Amino acid sequence: MRKKLFLVYPKNYSADDIDMDSINSLTGKGGVVLTASLPTVAAMTPVDKFEITMIDESIEPIDFDAPYDLVGITGFPTQLERAREIAAEFRKRGVLVVCGGPAASVSPERWRNFTDVLIIGEAERIWPEFLNDYLAGDYKAEYIETERFDLDISPVPDYSYLSKKTKDEFMSGIVQTSRGCPFDCEFCNAIVYVGRKMRYKKVDVVIKEAQQLYDMGIRIIVLADDNFPAGREKAKEILRALRDWNNKHKSKVTFFSQFSIDTAKDEEFMELSAAAGLSRMVVGIETANTESLKETGKMQNLKRSMFDDIRTFNQHGFVVTTGCLVGFDSDDLSIFQHQFDFFMQTGIPGVHVYPLQALDGTRLKARLIKEGRYIDWEEGHTKGKKYATVHNTFTVVPKQMTQDQLVQGIYWLSWNLYKTENLIKRVQNLFDDFESSPKKDTINISKPGYNRKIFGLIFRFAKYYFTTATSDEKSTLHRLIRMARKSSHPNSFIISIVAFLLMIYMRANLLKECPDIENVAYPE
Repeated sequence: MRKKLFLVYPKNYSADDIDMDSINSLTGKGGVVLTASLPTVAAMTPVDKFEITMIDESIEPIDFDAPYDLVGITGFPTQLERAREIAAEFRKRGVLVVCGGPAASVSPERWRNFTDVLIIGEAERIWPEFLNDYLAGDYKAEYIETERFDLDISPVPDYSYLSKKTKDEFMSGIVQTSRGCPFDCEFCNAIVYVGRKMRYKKVDVVIKEAQQLYDMGIRIIVLADDNFPAGREKAKEILRALRDWNNKHKSKVTFFSQFSIDTAKDEEFMELSAAAGLSRMVVGIETANTESLKETGKMQNLKRSMFDDIRTFNQHGFVVTTGCLVGFDSDDLSIFQHQFDFFMQTGIPGVHVYPLQALDGTRLKARLIKEGRYIDWEEGHTKGKKYATVHNTFTVVPKQMTQDQLVQGIYWLSWNLYKTENLIKRVQNLFDDFESSPKKDTINISKPGYNRKIFGLIFRFAKYYFTTATSDEKSTLHRLIRMARKSSHPNSFIISIVAFLLMIYMRANLLKECPDIENVAYPE
């Protein structure tokens, strides 16, 4: 008889602190991005020997009394607490528990005490090895991948084990085209897990994965690479294939990815991205403080003007989203105004402000431990959810300010960035950059298509406007739409509406964390 394997993606307790009600009511979806991790594990599992069940716990509950032989759990650090609870419940019932994934790989000490088998590192080779040992009745407590291999052995994810209900709850999905990042930023732990050498999947595999999501009705695909353009020629080859593939479909796909800011200097890459439908990108800017960039080793941001590079992205029709980090050793109390002034000069609607965190596996964590300035993040979580929010610095003792001053500054900066006038100014900057582009009439910008899900979004958005939106929200939307009508950007209306939704989302979450945030003063 086949062994019964249960693969689970735990719910994220931190998400309980995030106000998604307004966004979910508009999208009609309960999830954001459909994970590819467990479907990839399923694709590596021999179906003649295992009967697979798979759930995303954010959508469906776990039946702890189901007769499973083996349970596989993966997740990020924010899912550790729930992963521990799930493992305990199944182990009480005599079920073997296996854990793996990025968090378990960079901090195995946090996962080791509640799992029977730990998968450390990329799973493509060690998961099949474990399954063979398990079936032979002689498995180890840990399986460690020590080599970087070609991604040719990584299979196309198999989503067939997810219920239709789960698949229908997501508007976006993931295709991972590469692993690795050539940079070595002190605060980033990606290279601990995937290495600094870039490795890319074969083009035909990337297209198969994109087509699979398309056939599931998904029209937003995240190229979930830590630095998609880093291997420039390989990435261009993928972009050409995605362009040709996307052009065959009446209803086009919009792609998202992560770019390093130095990509702006590659004109061909910009044009290929636009033509492929890669219209939105997360760019690692982090800070306008040059000393902080030097401190953390983010030298790629110092080679050119970041402001000019952002304008280049805008001129090619892209919409940039970025993170804004504060709390570096070089940051004093002036940093919040400095960051605000910098981002208000850009055409970046989506700026997400976070405190610097010393993540597991990073050089930053190792340094702060030596300096006696590291706070273990699990200790932060034990103090309560209010202490361990995304806007609180629960791993770093700042050098030039107190923790309370840092949190106060983050709230001040976040709220001011999403005041109506300030958001509108950044959107207008984006449109102005595009209108000034010498290429705006020649660049081939892919336009997203429409399907049932998009029409449903339009209907729910109209319903929200007439039944729920405040007078201030309606006024803001009117202004954004008027700006879009004056712009020649092919996706101007989508840009304005997404900026509006982002404003609602950010304000709701800031108010949930800090109900008095409108009265938070600049830290002194």
